[in-house]
Amino acid sequence: MKQINLFSIIALFAILFSSCGSSVTEFTVENESTDFDGDLYSYLEVVDGSYKASMVGSDLKLNVKLEAVQTLGDNVEFEEIRAELLDESGMPLSGVGTFYISKGLWAASSDNDKVDNALKKGSGEFAVQLIYSSWGACSDIEALKIASKDAKSFSITSKTRELSSNSSSSSSSSSSSSYSDDDDDDDDEPVTKKSSGKNWDKVLADYESYTDKYIQLLKKANSGDMSAMTEYVSMLEKAQALQESLSDADDEMTPAQLQKFMKIQQKLINAASNL
Repeated sequence: MKQINLFSIIALFAILFSSCGSSVTEFTVENESTDFDGDLYSYLEVVDGSYKASMVGSDLKLNVKLEAVQTLGDNVEFEEIRAELLDESGMPLSGVGTFYISKGLWAASSDNDKVDNALKKGSGEFAVQLIYSSWGACSDIEALKIASKDAKSFSITSKTRELSSNSSSSSSSSSSSSYSDDDDDDDDEPVTKKSSGKNWDKVLADYESYTDKYIQLLKKANSGDMSAMTEYVSMLEKAQALQESLSDADDEMTPAQLQKFMKIQQKLINAASNL
């Protein structure tokens, strides 16, 4: 599951205010080459063209069209595809992160499936969205501003991983063992997967309350009410505390709690998309 980053989510507020002084909402780049660097060289190619990157909810995304040119072996699957923005001299933009599709990124599961299916078929074009990663780099908003001025093209690199030879047998084994007495006992556990001492129901209640208040703040900012700036500072402080509370969410929440967690996130995304 994609680990929540409240600081990227509350960047939506900054977008509303920065848009008053800047009309930049997207930028366009061309592929530097049709070739993939890395493990998927000769398996996938980039279709020549101009591609747009823009904010989708709280994420900066780059739309790219790819083409499968041959079948990937049954014992291998793609692990990661990354796009790096380049300036007019073909050098990476300083301080700007990369865009990626990666196994384990829940928000891009549909794009993962597109890549997997194309590699199994070995032919055909398909479109994907690569999500910007601000890890160790500037934020999505700053990347958008920099790229709109300096980005001219992008390059693609990739990784694959080898599948275990007994993955299918272990999968069937785990499927059959799901009916064991031990697993029945585990299913009866109502609270958490691990004993961390955290009251996840309380954490989720705080998170939902924060989200509701933040949605109200977004609406106030969108209407041009500058008093929202004062409240924004306190929301930043609360975000830090919530971020720490949610740090072990995907490891310790029960399936029901995770489902509620996802619904709260979706509530904010929906509210932002309707502004």
